Amino acid sequence: MSTTVQQPVTHVCRVPGGTLYINEFGNAHGPLLLVLGGISGGREVWRSDGQGWWQELFSAVDVSHYGILAVDYAGGTGESSVQPPPSSISAQAQLIAQALEQLGLTHLHGVIGGSYGGLVALELAQHPSLTIERLVIIGAAHRPPAQAVMLRHFQRQLVQLADAAGCSERGLQLARALAMLSYRSSAAMDHYFTDPQQAVEYIERKGAALVQGDALRARQLFELFGPALDTYRLEPALIKQPLLLIGFTSDQLVPPELLHEFASLLPQCHGLHCVDSSYGHDGFIKSVGTYGQPLRLFLSHEVRGG
Repeated sequence: MSTTVQQPVTHVCRVPGGTLYINEFGNAHGPLLLVLGGISGGREVWRSDGQGWWQELFSAVDVSHYGILAVDYAGGTGESSVQPPPSSISAQAQLIAQALEQLGLTHLHGVIGGSYGGLVALELAQHPSLTIERLVIIGAAHRPPAQAVMLRHFQRQLVQLADAAGCSERGLQLARALAMLSYRSSAAMDHYFTDPQQAVEYIERKGAALVQGDALRARQLFELFGPALDTYRLEPALIKQPLLLIGFTSDQLVPPELLHEFASLLPQCHGLHCVDSSYGHDGFIKSVGTYGQPLRLFLSHEVRGG
């Protein structure tokens, strides 16, 4: 690894209602990229020991060339603490923009956003205090499809019914298990678990792990982040930056037909890549190799905004 790579430095930024935690790493003198993940993603997207939760992304994004910023969302599972937590994606973006202003990091070479982070990126692109040269949006679109809204509705219903029955933690576990099931494709589950019972046990473990970490924060993923996703709407014409759009053929939460609709409405869509991945929506984390080349080229080439 190049000696120009700095190990993660954590910035603790005061924002209205609390603090936002941001990690900065990579090339301290390189072009800045902000990397934003899904609702349960945090600031440890990359670690020098190889254990970052989006570690594979950096097979395409060279940390010896770029300076990288990553954030713990307000109301999320990381250390950021804001009261009350933001109830909308635009409010989440506003807090991140304020933190970046505080750090003097308002000129970004680009923002890479996956899933929920893709929507936050779209909101940041409209923020008057930030200059963002380009956007990479992965597994996210200008509106939610009915399938995703229905799935998140039943997750919240599980939480509410379990609360009424006096078994709140079990409700959170089951809601997370249902969410995990919606992130993966049927083909992936069949491929990795030849015994279906093993698949059940895996999904149960994932649900339990989230709740054991912090039950209150886990609850906020369903009660705050879910409704924010369900009510999100964007007029694509507002996005003036060059934008690379990436999706997955097996994604049931943000299906290819929705991405084609989004791409057709964007003023500056510099490509839509719907790639094959057995992982479904989780392809943005698990299948970087399928979209790494167009991502790398888009980041490195000169692009002109509208």
